[in-house]
Amino acid sequence: MPLPERYNTGYNVGVGGAVVRDDRLLLVRRASRRGRGNWQVPGGFVEQDETIEQAVVREVAEEAGVETQVQGVLGVRNRYDPDNGNSLYIVLLLNPLMGDGKGDPQPDQQEVDRAEYFTLEEILALPQVPAINLEVARRALADDRRLLSPQILNHVSGSTYTLFVG
Repeated sequence: MPLPERYNTGYNVGVGGAVVRDDRLLLVRRASRRGRGNWQVPGGFVEQDETIEQAVVREVAEEAGVETQVQGVLGVRNRYDPDNGNSLYIVLLLNPLMGDGKGDPQPDQQEVDRAEYFTLEEILALPQVPAINLEVARRALADDRRLLSPQILNHVSGSTYTLFVG
């Protein structure tokens, strides 16, 4: 049976990387036209040839210069509006890789002009922090945060995939 003509039309998947180091969350300040001045977790769209884990690690490295590894899924946002279609945004909790400056933020100076680690109190005092990023900060910096953790499984075809479970 062929796929329907409108299958996945008007649909995108984005990722956000909640990088926590020493009880501080990495935020970037948007410099590009869309969202200029907003402080938020680094992230972007998932490309067709990558997993959500690969995409979030790539986006954090591109925007903030921080090398990371995935701990698990912190949250999922789904949104639909007639003008922009359907959008899925997955927030993953990440550990920065340390040593040789790997965990030290360096903004790309294209999409973002600042990248810094902040405490929750500092985040609450920042201008232009979208509500979703305030909630991500509260969850990422909480002592009792709950994650969906990655489990690598084998498909019947022999390939592997990741299932995030609680």
